Amino acid sequence: LENKAQLLEKEKAMVMYENLKQHLNPHFLFNSLTSLKSLIRLDQKSAGEFLERMSKIYRYILKSRDHELVSLKDEVTFAQTYIDLQQARFEKGLQVNIAIDEAYDHYKIAPVTLQNLIENAIKHNLIDEDMPLVIDIYIEGDYLVVQNNLQKKEFVETSNKQGLVNMQSLYRYLDPRPFQIMEDTEHFTVKIPLI
Repeated sequence: LENKAQLLEKEKAMVMYENLKQHLNPHFLFNSLTSLKSLIRLDQKSAGEFLERMSKIYRYILKSRDHELVSLKDEVTFAQTYIDLQQARFEKGLQVNIAIDEAYDHYKIAPVTLQNLIENAIKHNLIDEDMPLVIDIYIEGDYLVVQNNLQKKEFVETSNKQGLVNMQSLYRYLDPRPFQIMEDTEHFTVKIPLI
């Protein structure tokens, strides 16, 4: 029994490590630096703000990597910084609506969960000002819901198709309630148990 517990703990640690590695995705850094380069030429003040947001993102990732859980409030604040960076890149092509009452601020989730799900939606869907990608983040019962409209890309060059699987494995250890993934003809929805 003790051996099995150690193996489960090791698997959990590996899932968390893989999850963290995905957040330090070089494609995110490359795209951010490309956007920053353009901003430097066009608007130095905006470029400075963009760089500050990038710094906050990496600071949060490094700070939270040793924590199993973070408050929903901290996670939403971090996600908003990430969203701001992505909206500088996609402008009106990306719309993110967050509707979370302050009463839920003290609940916990795994670090960088929201960023991972937002990045997943961006990676797998077409984004255009005429056909914006709309991501809604809200509470339903004791779950955090992240839902986006479906505008699937035919080819996703950086996907290893393991991100959601790893996240599901992590949540299996954190809470007995299921981490739910649903897709219909119009929406892709993930429901995360609030801890």
